[in-house]
Amino acid sequence: METKKKVQWISKQEFGGEVIHGMKIGRKLGFPTANVASSSPSLQNGVYGVQVHLNSKKYEGIMNIGFKPTIGSDLKHTIEIHLLNFEGDLYGQHLKCIPLFYIRSEQKFSSLHSLLKQIKEDKEYARVVFRSENIDQNKRIS
Repeated sequence: METKKKVQWISKQEFGGEVIHGMKIGRKLGFPTANVASSSPSLQNGVYGVQVHLNSKKYEGIMNIGFKPTIGSDLKHTIEIHLLNFEGDLYGQHLKCIPLFYIRSEQKFSSLHSLLKQIKEDKEYARVVFRSENIDQNKRIS
């Protein structure tokens, strides 16, 4: 897959927070997420490519900020991050996150199947952007 759209880089807005328990829907869909207890960064609701610091290591991932309209209409605003190439328990850990690029706006899907398909596309798009030889290395966290 190659990036068909121009990458929308965003200014670095570092934030951090503790990983808390959520509804575990991402895990059930095969995309476990770390729900981060943090005041919302000044970003619009949507999906982002992020770099995360955890225990002196850096990880790439995708982050959703919003209300999860496909899951329910009465949910609170959440920040959840799916780390690429990571397995393990993150509960109680402190993550430092820097959103690097915007992927898409939050939207309501007709089914969990449609949502899952889109998450797979978001993840693949993020992988392509992170691996692209055209990435400006200054966009990454040092």
